[in-house]
Amino acid sequence: MSYNSAFQQQASGNEGFHLPIGGFLKQSFSDYPGRVAAVLFTRGCNFRCVYCHNPELVLPDLLRHSKPYEVKGILAWLLSNSSFLDAVVITGGEPTLHPSLPEFIRQIKSLGLEVKLDTNGTNPQMLEVLMSEKLVDYVAMDIKSVLDHQKYASVCGECFTETMLDAVERSLALLHEAVIDCEIRTTLLGSHHTEKDITELIRLVRIPYFLQECNSLKTLQAVVGKKLGREEIAELMESLEPKGGNVCLR
Repeated sequence: MSYNSAFQQQASGNEGFHLPIGGFLKQSFSDYPGRVAAVLFTRGCNFRCVYCHNPELVLPDLLRHSKPYEVKGILAWLLSNSSFLDAVVITGGEPTLHPSLPEFIRQIKSLGLEVKLDTNGTNPQMLEVLMSEKLVDYVAMDIKSVLDHQKYASVCGECFTETMLDAVERSLALLHEAVIDCEIRTTLLGSHHTEKDITELIRLVRIPYFLQECNSLKTLQAVVGKKLGREEIAELMESLEPKGGNVCLR
């Protein structure tokens, strides 16, 4: 049996396999550095970030008005177009909430495609499995604020718990020791992040660290207070000590 035939047989038999995919971008040149990638957005999240730009993947009232993509159809498309892609990015929502994620990634990897995972870091157990089994080639983790429960909850909602904070710390430690490509990202809001906070974050993160502005065109909540644009963030980065050779503006 040929490679493609074997995969097609596997994909056609996954009716019982379930991963709730709420969005599908067939080609991206910016979501995985240096790679042409398809982007899959999983449904559901355990955060309620004020600046979340995918509320339709997070809020139950909005989720009820849409149906997830069929996994079989996604896999079939990836099979047919794998020669035009280098990788698949799995983002959300929060992908690591779903126990079926490792098996889904195995099927993607069987096509010879790399996998990048975007995560909020609240499931270090899943992250450790994915890295130890070499199912991910790149991990991008969002750090919402300094590692303080009250400050973190001010960004991602009252649902944020001390247990989640501990999980985020454990995930960051995993990435600091990882042998694959990793990055940390923080979306900055003038109303939530002080210069002291940003300095503390720069000292905390020892891998490539990207500071980015809030995309306020569509957000889960109305973003109130001062918004930091790219020029303001660049000026702020220039004034901060330590500068941090691993810190970039995105």
